[in-house]
Amino acid sequence: AWGVVVVPKIVHVDVDAFFASVEQVLNPALRGKPVLVGRGVVASASYEAKALGVKTAMTIRRARELCPQAILVDGRYEHYADYAERIRTILLDFTPAVEQSALDDFYLDFTGTDRLYPDFSGKLRALQQHIQENLGLSVSVGTATSKMVAAIASRLRRPRGFHIVPPGTEDEFLAPLPIEKIFGIGHSHEQVLKERGIRTIGELRRVPRPLLIATFGEAIGSQLYDRARGMDPREVTAPTMPKSISRETTIDGGTIDLDFLLGLIEYLAERVASTLRGFSRQARTLAVRIRYTDFGDAARSTSLQPPTNDEKSLLETAMKIFHALYTRRVAIRFVGVGVANLEPESLQNNLFDKNRNRRWYLSRGVDNMRKKFGWNALFYGNGFALREHYSTERSGLVLSTPCLSR
Repeated sequence: AWGVVVVPKIVHVDVDAFFASVEQVLNPALRGKPVLVGRGVVASASYEAKALGVKTAMTIRRARELCPQAILVDGRYEHYADYAERIRTILLDFTPAVEQSALDDFYLDFTGTDRLYPDFSGKLRALQQHIQENLGLSVSVGTATSKMVAAIASRLRRPRGFHIVPPGTEDEFLAPLPIEKIFGIGHSHEQVLKERGIRTIGELRRVPRPLLIATFGEAIGSQLYDRARGMDPREVTAPTMPKSISRETTIDGGTIDLDFLLGLIEYLAERVASTLRGFSRQARTLAVRIRYTDFGDAARSTSLQPPTNDEKSLLETAMKIFHALYTRRVAIRFVGVGVANLEPESLQNNLFDKNRNRRWYLSRGVDNMRKKFGWNALFYGNGFALREHYSTERSGLVLSTPCLSR
């Protein structure tokens, strides 16, 4: 009817301690025990471990100090991807508007479903219970009129959190919360605000927009002003093609072995290229990032001319960037290769280039071979030697960061 205002009804579903919880489901002997997933750094920790101070991204060594009795599991990406897809399938039974923002992170849009679900709270409780009974995983649920507020609500009382923020109560809900709860706020921005005595979202709300813009710039200042008021224009969107693709790994203890590092970059470039081809995409930008054992970071990106999804082209560029970045005689503990500015794959560049044409057919042949016999059926150059350092599965090398062993 004319004049009727449709109020958004956004739900955020967050899987509690996802990787660790999946491991406890797969191995019932781990239930109720402190579990760490990762190698080098903690990718996920069960709530039994979190209760003792363990946090995600903490080094395994530090986590062991806090929780000596913790059980360490390397983790496998394919298990987590499988459970994530099962969760998504369940959520689709409640609403077709499901956006998966991460493996364990989902947004649902229930706008306009008041007649379908008159007991909205009861329906969300049923959703929670359905996932628990069918998959053995607990999820936390939050709902509000925007994605940001819904995500904050779901994460307030994990595990198995449940919080509904009624329309019009966003200010009251957000005011007492610490500023770090605001989606997208960086650590440096947080420190600047705290140095000025601003610690809660309510205190941030009293800062005029012009002052925030003067301090942080137009984009960040306006965003902080809006987010402090629960304003988040992002909509729940259907799955789309990725905007970027990256593969990276942590190196236990770090290394200065150049052959090993080059082998890793070669393998990561292969994985990126294969993923690009799987989406029928090519990239215009390639980036390499490294982190030293003293936690110093270095990163650089460059344009790809012409755009490509061929691992040989990606590798040549990645090697040049790496050699330009690695300027310190300090061990490297992290390496990452990523591409951005993706576009639909085009064969036009290959028409009059015999070498490119051969590479195109070779890459597809390799992809088909690996689909049939597993990734390890074929290895390029330096990547072959990595098998001395990492265990292998049909899906490829088991890297130190389990969520990226893909």
